[in-house]
Amino acid sequence: MRILMISDTYLPQINGVATSIYLSKKYLEMRGHEVYIVAPVKPEGEDKALVVPGIPFLLEKQHKVVFANHIKIIEFALANKIEIIHSHDPMALGMRALKVQKDLKLPHVHTYHTLLTEYRHYVPPPFTPDRRTVEEFSKWFCNKVNTVIAPTEEIKRELISYGVQRPIEVVPTGIDTIEFSKPPEKDIRRGYSIPQDAVLLMYAGRLAKEKNLGFLSKVVSRYMHNEPNVWFLIVGDGPERKELENFFQDEGLSERVVFAGYVPHKEIKDYYKAADLFVFASLTETQGLVVLEALASGIPVVAIAYKGIANVLVNGEGAITTGIDEEEFYNAIITALEKKDELRKRGIEYVEKHWSMNTMADRLEVIYQRALKEGFIDFHMPSIINTSLQLKLNAIFKRLIELFE
Repeated sequence: MRILMISDTYLPQINGVATSIYLSKKYLEMRGHEVYIVAPVKPEGEDKALVVPGIPFLLEKQHKVVFANHIKIIEFALANKIEIIHSHDPMALGMRALKVQKDLKLPHVHTYHTLLTEYRHYVPPPFTPDRRTVEEFSKWFCNKVNTVIAPTEEIKRELISYGVQRPIEVVPTGIDTIEFSKPPEKDIRRGYSIPQDAVLLMYAGRLAKEKNLGFLSKVVSRYMHNEPNVWFLIVGDGPERKELENFFQDEGLSERVVFAGYVPHKEIKDYYKAADLFVFASLTETQGLVVLEALASGIPVVAIAYKGIANVLVNGEGAITTGIDEEEFYNAIITALEKKDELRKRGIEYVEKHWSMNTMADRLEVIYQRALKEGFIDFHMPSIINTSLQLKLNAIFKRLIELFE
């Protein structure tokens, strides 16, 4: 198959969507398929990608607001004899994917990676959309494609509640267990002057409001105050970084807290392997790839069992899960470090058995084959998006454009 993946994010950006696309491409190509990418960025050496123009998002510089002409994407698709579209974002480039679908009469699969209702705060007031607007837009988009892929059962239920009527298949992003089983290539502790005998806690992900970093920082700082040999490694960047830096400075712990910033995904395994424990408190994950990557790297995890995290982690299988309670989370850190050898072994086995990327690639192939058999979905269906919603979305996009001019 010749597949065109279209997304508003891709490597070297660090997030679950970019990782999902990279892994899907890698494992599909290992099976002989041709996979092409349309995105605002691409990793060095990627030769099957069309980079479309965009400008940095005001609140998070690693992301871009895309202003792409769909004609260029159509030309790219024709030149590479694309047979099927797989979009990964319903926003700017997702809308272009619909246009390419219609103009070239191609089947279209869409992965609804993210609970968009939880990210409305990134649109500045007074144009922040209400929850119903986002739900209506998601329904409108998903009802125009052959098949919707949801990373979890929870997301599937959410989409059904919006009124999505197209087939929805649950396909989690698999873990590249081969890559994460390899020994580290860099000595991360030496690189950041972290003592080899220190107990190192680690977080990886965007430094953003929805990651519940205030909660995590309070618990970790308390543990660091009680244990002077504990360090904290924070991998990633985002709008909350300065606030986090100020917090640990005020706590008198900044000398034992390392902000590594963005790290290329191909290097992230070295960071996991340098740590003793991975800590994660996000309440908005659709899946939470980082916790599975940590387990695959042999690092135990302490995480709040909420939304997507509750769907991927099993308490005792390499991880200790908690509720939204600081005391419970604090005690879980202590327990996990005491049992880290046992948890490490169980975590590796758990990910290999249940979350290998090979298993997920099998499911993707079946979905693509079914979409190809079904063929192009005609756009001339009754519009699900009402005039009020159109006006709201137009106002939102107009405001974003004004901010970046």
